[in-house]
Amino acid sequence: MTGTIFDIQKYSLHDGPGIRTLVFMKGCPMRCRWCSNPESQKTGVQVGYTQKNCIRCGKCAAVCPDRAIQGPDYGIIRERCTGCSKCAAVCPVQAKKMIGSQVTVEELMEIIAEDRLFYRNSGGGATIGGGEPALQSAFVNQLLKRCRQESISTCIETCAYAEAEQFEETIEYADLVLFDLKHMNSAKHKSLTGAGNEKILRNAYRLKKDQPVIFRVPLIPGLNDSFKNLEETVLFAAQFENAQRVELLPYHSLGESKYQWIGEDYELSGLQTYSEEQKQELSRWIADQNYPIEIKLV
Repeated sequence: MTGTIFDIQKYSLHDGPGIRTLVFMKGCPMRCRWCSNPESQKTGVQVGYTQKNCIRCGKCAAVCPDRAIQGPDYGIIRERCTGCSKCAAVCPVQAKKMIGSQVTVEELMEIIAEDRLFYRNSGGGATIGGGEPALQSAFVNQLLKRCRQESISTCIETCAYAEAEQFEETIEYADLVLFDLKHMNSAKHKSLTGAGNEKILRNAYRLKKDQPVIFRVPLIPGLNDSFKNLEETVLFAAQFENAQRVELLPYHSLGESKYQWIGEDYELSGLQTYSEEQKQELSRWIADQNYPIEIKLV
């Protein structure tokens, strides 16, 4: 069995407890307007192009079987590109680079197990995110099962937009679930992500009773950060006995440059990140609440 990933990040401190290895699965059923990993969205491998690195040697155009690369700038005509990888193979400066690779469970386990000592000393482990892991549920299930067999703590980061069977298979061997909630109003959720939230909210009730969950909200200025939406989100999360807390993740624009890399436009270009004053206002709101669940500004 193989899965498609687009990145592995070691020594992470932000996606689960302790020091962790993050495995990013490729493919996502939603199209969040603020997505910081747009290269994760398509399920198959694709070609990234960094124009500033290109030396205009023309080698890529010469080997492209689909005539998807032409001078004088040697950019990629995306509607023609089939992701065959021939251009990336001959590029001498990696201006063109493949995004995504096929891996086996055993290949990933070799990488994850390298840092077993760090996991043991910090209470860390492996976190599987994406993209959306549920799109490759059978593969993720086997990967987390192997981690369990090796006594490595497991965590899933999910948008939970998946069929019930896929979702349950994905989280079966997860010691912790990081469960994203984008907006509690389904119509607004659809306008922000391309999908309604009904399936997501139903899947929250499919979490196992003894399975800890952290609900996370990416706070996007003017889109989902109203106190009304935050209150509805917290009240939803508070009903779950296995919920540890609600984490609020303020918007950042670090992924904006990736859109040009994959030949797409960033819809929220120019959106300002949170000021210190806005963060303090959020902190005051959190302090004023009296809900039976912790709210944390990350």
